Amino acid sequence: MKQLLKYKKLFVVLGFSLLLIGCATVEETLYLREAKVAGPLTPAPIHVTDTTDIPSITISPTFSYNTKKTFTGNIAEFTTFYRLDTSFTPSDNSLEWNVATINAGVNFDLKLLRGFALTFGVNYSGQNNFDAWGGNVGIGFFSYNKTGAAFRMDAGFQIHTMQYDAYTVSKVVVTDFWGDREEYISFYHDIGESTHFDPYVTLTFNTAFKNWPVNIFINGGYVVQTLFSFTPENSYYIYPLFSYHKSDQRGSRTAGFIALTSGIYFNITEVTRVVAGCSFYFETQINDANPSLFILPMMQVDFTL
Repeated sequence: MKQLLKYKKLFVVLGFSLLLIGCATVEETLYLREAKVAGPLTPAPIHVTDTTDIPSITISPTFSYNTKKTFTGNIAEFTTFYRLDTSFTPSDNSLEWNVATINAGVNFDLKLLRGFALTFGVNYSGQNNFDAWGGNVGIGFFSYNKTGAAFRMDAGFQIHTMQYDAYTVSKVVVTDFWGDREEYISFYHDIGESTHFDPYVTLTFNTAFKNWPVNIFINGGYVVQTLFSFTPENSYYIYPLFSYHKSDQRGSRTAGFIALTSGIYFNITEVTRVVAGCSFYFETQINDANPSLFILPMMQVDFTL
């Protein structure tokens, strides 16, 4: 009996100890040191409205050219721990984006009901040792009146892939039941690719006079593009009995563009037209953005079936 009581006391002590340990917390905070990314600036699709019968589908091979190849900026950084790593030499900017020059694709506009359409498409961009495929999916609401004015609103998501080369810092703080704290600092260098789903919304006005040799269009909206998103390798500390909290302080990893495109289009046949214009993309979210304006001449051919 005494032996049994001894074991019971031992189990109680062990259980109480585990309970106290379980009250400890682990908090991890991630900080960005530097990131270099490569990939396209993907323009939102443009759909011109005319007197096309319903239902119908418009197939639009499209091409755009980016006049800027490099974008730099700065993401909010916390430099307290960086001096611990003497092997790393920081660049002048914490963010560098190698932008693809050419973006080509095919967009589809499926008009199912009067005033409503489903849209989708695929696109491709190529640059040094990195070929990226992407696409888009969305919906459109449009109207046309006999005065020759047409309006359209489009909203959806763009799918694109980015290549990243990033340095991050992980700070882990372990606080036990008695309030004692221990800190661990780790440095990471990750290279890889990530795929993102980003929203866009646009409004389009265009003239639609069949007897005019040339009609005009104006398209404006907002386009979001994630530049990088990843988890540093081996950054998670697994303590099954601990409460775990993670905070990501790597700053803005997303570019936001006010987009404006204007141009002309002209009909070649009853079911074919050529659309040509120039897009202006103004970056709004990255600190010290250079350049803050991207200029992308574009052209597409619409085939309506």
